[in-house]
Amino acid sequence: MARKITLYGIFAATALIFGYIESLFSLSFIAPGIKLGLANSLCLILIGFGDTKGAFCVNTVRILLSSLLFSSPFTLFFSLTAGIASTAACAGVSRLKGVSQVGMGVAGAAVHNTVQLCVAALIFGRSVWYYLPILLVSAVITGGAVGEISECIFKKIKTKVK
Repeated sequence: MARKITLYGIFAATALIFGYIESLFSLSFIAPGIKLGLANSLCLILIGFGDTKGAFCVNTVRILLSSLLFSSPFTLFFSLTAGIASTAACAGVSRLKGVSQVGMGVAGAAVHNTVQLCVAALIFGRSVWYYLPILLVSAVITGGAVGEISECIFKKIKTKVK
């Protein structure tokens, strides 16, 4: 149990660092709000090992700490709802035969962006839905990249554990 808690702490701290580094290198020149999502690679790795509960814990802790340290309580609502939904989507997709970390990354990114738009629509009105195609295209690109990174790391860890 202590080993798992330590691992979750390391993963949450690493995810927090990844999130902070991403905030320094904005992709907003492409479209507002687009991020690579490197922090999600750690959740994909945990899900790849079958530890969905750990992925939820790490992602929730990362989002809470990130919101407290780097943003506002307002963004916590956006991030937490989308983070939980995207982790659930990744976990669900991982159960499908033949789906790789890349597939999980794309699914998670697409759900994350869609849920954030749902929250934005509740707050700002339906006009935000015009942004969905841009966000879904970015989800394929960024989710695919994060999934590919996760897959490489996952394979390295898996060979070390055997």
